[in-house]
Amino acid sequence: MADDTQKNELIEAFKPYDYFCHAMIDSFVLVEPTGKVVKCNQLFGVLVRKKTKQILKTEKLDDVLTFKIGGKIVPVADLISHEHPTRIDEVHGDTENQKNLNLILGVFPFITEGKKLGVFLLIRDVTAETNLQNKYTVKATQSITDKLTGLYNRQHFEQYLPAILDQMVGEGEDYSISVLMSDIDQFKKINDTYGHPAGDYILTTVAKVIKDTCRKTDVVCRYGGEEFLVILPGADLHDSVIVAEKLREALAANKFVFGENTIPVTLSLGAAQIKVGMEKAEDAIARADLALYHSKENGRNRVSANDDGKIV
Repeated sequence: MADDTQKNELIEAFKPYDYFCHAMIDSFVLVEPTGKVVKCNQLFGVLVRKKTKQILKTEKLDDVLTFKIGGKIVPVADLISHEHPTRIDEVHGDTENQKNLNLILGVFPFITEGKKLGVFLLIRDVTAETNLQNKYTVKATQSITDKLTGLYNRQHFEQYLPAILDQMVGEGEDYSISVLMSDIDQFKKINDTYGHPAGDYILTTVAKVIKDTCRKTDVVCRYGGEEFLVILPGADLHDSVIVAEKLREALAANKFVFGENTIPVTLSLGAAQIKVGMEKAEDAIARADLALYHSKENGRNRVSANDDGKIV
């Protein structure tokens, strides 16, 4: 009897909102303090794939729809405990027939004269939109990412570096930026001796070592074949040589084992500081490439720097 009285009080309190709620384009449920659903619209039935009569017969909303936030189940009792209207984004929902729905949840408590009669839950299903957004995010990421190594590809680099340099010039930024060109020594011989699967293993491992050794602010790209390029914001020529030596030493110290073979792998590098506002990005790359060539021609597994045309 007490439960019926509370239910009737909640339904009575809801009456002023009942008319326009049925015109909503989102699902809603009206829940009493016990967690039982006393009213819902047809869209909620569509969401959980149940008829209204079935929903109203269940003991608790939790039996129809389970909410999860951050991977943890949030029972309807927790939602009922809210004292103020609350919006909760990135809610996952599970029903009997569907898993991992993406929802936005509005929580509106019904409180009259200090007494909590229940809660109104507005539920927006954004699963389709989220899936579409994820699809385009993945597609966009794939377009700028090297499939084998997971690093940025040359296409991304050729757009990114000129844009950064233009921004530095436009905003009058007065700090250094350098580039490193690197090349796996005798990579063709590795492919010929151990096979292309071993070559792919070397490329992916080298990419990981370079990425892990660089700072988070550095941009690492697979420039092509066995060549890798690193953009070093805030680094002058001296700094870039220090970074290059760290990369060279990290590769030389890494143990490359493929199948039963331990494969010796070393890296040659060339460094150049970009003359911001005085040259194009490709000019600096060409100077770094000349320094790399010098490293390759003078014993490999070494670092060279191009100091405004002078190789050091």
